[in-house]
Amino acid sequence: MITGKIFLGIGILSAGFSIFYMMQIVNYLSCKGIKINWFLLRLKWFTYMLKYRELTIIETGSIGPYHKAYIISVLCTLVMFITGAVLLS
Repeated sequence: MITGKIFLGIGILSAGFSIFYMMQIVNYLSCKGIKINWFLLRLKWFTYMLKYRELTIIETGSIGPYHKAYIISVLCTLVMFITGAVLLS
């Protein structure tokens, strides 16, 4: 019972990190002159991720660190929430 709550807490923390990295990616794109539609951010998120990936590959030759960190934090969030839900039921 308590381990399920711990996993859910870690999942919430990981979700917070994914939001942080999402905002870092949006900040990077807006600094590069790409206009961000804040109203449709959730719908156009994958477009912005692709633009960030393309820009960082052009500039540095590899995918940017925020892209990797975002993907890892989203996957950790999913795993922790599923594990926590299974342990609580």
